[in-house]
Amino acid sequence: MKRMMVVTDLDGSLLDERYSWDAALPALQRLQELKMPLVLNSSKTLSEMRELVNCLGTIAPIVAENGGLIAVHEDAGLLSQEDALVRSGRYLIEVNGLSRDVILAQAHALRAKFDYNFSGFADWSTDQVCEHTGLSRPMAERSLERHATEPILWDDTTERLAEFTAALATEGIRILRGGRFLHLMGIADKADGMRAALDLYKKQQPGTEWLVVSVGDSANDLAMLEAADIAVVIPHEDGPHIQPDAAQVIHAPAPSTVGWNEAILTIIKDACG
Repeated sequence: MKRMMVVTDLDGSLLDERYSWDAALPALQRLQELKMPLVLNSSKTLSEMRELVNCLGTIAPIVAENGGLIAVHEDAGLLSQEDALVRSGRYLIEVNGLSRDVILAQAHALRAKFDYNFSGFADWSTDQVCEHTGLSRPMAERSLERHATEPILWDDTTERLAEFTAALATEGIRILRGGRFLHLMGIADKADGMRAALDLYKKQQPGTEWLVVSVGDSANDLAMLEAADIAVVIPHEDGPHIQPDAAQVIHAPAPSTVGWNEAILTIIKDACG
């Protein structure tokens, strides 16, 4: 038996600039009809994404904070009660990367020592997060509930960013460029989160052959796209910003949610008729 798992980035991919997925409803409904898992894989926090999955009506695993953690709904049947994971509501959580506390301690120590000019979520009030992200206040509050990453805005030189990156690397911290922010995080990435979700389904359904489709639009999606069977690149208004080296690459015909919908419907038609 063959099934498809769709793993998707959110901002600029499934979600448009208004944080809406309305234009993707035909593809989302088709995925639900076919019982194909939709795994959300984002730089967003679990708290933010839990709200989204509730609205979408899926209990597939959530990969949050750029792969820094994976959360599994207790009703998904993907984990036994013996699995010793941290619980948050009805989700079981496993942190894959460094904790945010460790990341902040190192980054802020370097800022204090070398006077690097940057600021991030840990520096901002909820209102400032709203201003920098365009999120509503409730969503901004949820975005501050971070476990494994810290998004920052860099206001210094390119040369100094290279120095900062090298210094963090010695502590096992790396920087990924997302659509709006630089993300400080540990070694785990979106590809690791995608593999962890796939492994859970393989364990649950050992006789199933999985076709993994990943969807993204920015540099922090590259590892996830390149680890999939089919990589869907969502363009920006000025064209695609990434060129993944994947087994099969499909370029969506339009930016954001509209392109997401058309690309996924085409893949479903080709795979399932």
